[in-house]
Amino acid sequence: MIHNRDAQQSLAAEVSANLAYEGHRRYVLHNGTVCTPWEQFYGGVAVCGEQIDRVFPGDVPEPLAREGGLLIDCRGGRIMPGFIDLHLHGAGGHDFTLASSEEAIHAVSYHAAAGGTTTVMPTLVSAPLERIKEAGEMIRQTRAKISSPYLAGLHLEGPFFNPWYKGAHPEAYLAKPEPALIEDLISSLGDVLGMVTLSPELHHAFKAINRLDDNGIVAAAGHSGATFEIIEKAAAHGLRHVVHTFSAMRRFHHRSPGVLGAALTLDNLSAEIIADGIHTHPAAVKLFFRTKPTDKAILVTDALAVCGLPDRECRLGEKTIINQGGKALLEDGTLAGSILTMNRALAGAVKMAGLPLEKVLPAATINPARVLGLEHKKGSLEKEKDADITVIDAHYNVMLTICRGKPFLIR
Repeated sequence: MIHNRDAQQSLAAEVSANLAYEGHRRYVLHNGTVCTPWEQFYGGVAVCGEQIDRVFPGDVPEPLAREGGLLIDCRGGRIMPGFIDLHLHGAGGHDFTLASSEEAIHAVSYHAAAGGTTTVMPTLVSAPLERIKEAGEMIRQTRAKISSPYLAGLHLEGPFFNPWYKGAHPEAYLAKPEPALIEDLISSLGDVLGMVTLSPELHHAFKAINRLDDNGIVAAAGHSGATFEIIEKAAAHGLRHVVHTFSAMRRFHHRSPGVLGAALTLDNLSAEIIADGIHTHPAAVKLFFRTKPTDKAILVTDALAVCGLPDRECRLGEKTIINQGGKALLEDGTLAGSILTMNRALAGAVKMAGLPLEKVLPAATINPARVLGLEHKKGSLEKEKDADITVIDAHYNVMLTICRGKPFLIR
């Protein structure tokens, strides 16, 4: 991972110190390029408490200057909505499946400060039911301790997977989505459970998708050998999303397009991509952004505990993950998740897709907000929305992250 720590520390530390010293609830970000994310213009954003008060073009308007709030010079950086990551396993040596509450706070804070992520879905790997419940309770406790970055809910990636497409998930813990098991999860985790990824071809999967959807939990397809037709039927039952497109799924064939063909062409499904150049070739990233509607493409990191720890070993559930040459690998060489942060995912997508920033930025901001049903308060720079703001430089280094009006520093 490439990160200009000095650039981020400099501006973030300055803002944090000034806000603490002067006790400001109002401040103005200015002298930057505002990315709303649909349009770009020179200007700034005024913040009052936890909300955006105003988005303006040009220099700081005289009325704002007269109000006496802190003026924050963004030094020509890009001022954009805070990033939203729907698929994140950890950072700094901490894996959400095994982490304590304090360790989870450290991991999400790293992604906020270093990656510009202001809304997170902590993601678990396949594990025993009791471990999943314990991790759910840990997320519940963590939510009570911190208000930012915002924990949008638990993403349960597995254990309802086709063993042929298990990827880095331990086969011993895979299970079928039987009604009693789904009801148990909804009952014990319902208040924190935000997304469940499963293989729609498994027995009972359609019933599970229906129950999840009825309870406001996003049902997603992944680690799947489903046919195109099965995904179509699953969508009719409430399937809404596809995780890490191209990875761990049935391949495309012109007479049997499979889950990959469905992910790329069914416009009622949102779909993720890991734009690191490792999980997906640049041509695949370009194909993804050319085929998905602009409001259905989603950037994720799928980052593991080794994120932020070069050349180290960490855990992914009960498995050892090795960061080797920028790749997160199992001991047998199987590619696992990534070491991405969201700013690097955005940079990779822009470069590989060959598109201007405003065409890709929604995939990191407003599009995932829609998946979560949070578009009314997150995902764009608009008056009265949450003051979740990321400032990056020309090289996509994070200069400043603000979550609900609070600046973050790297810990």
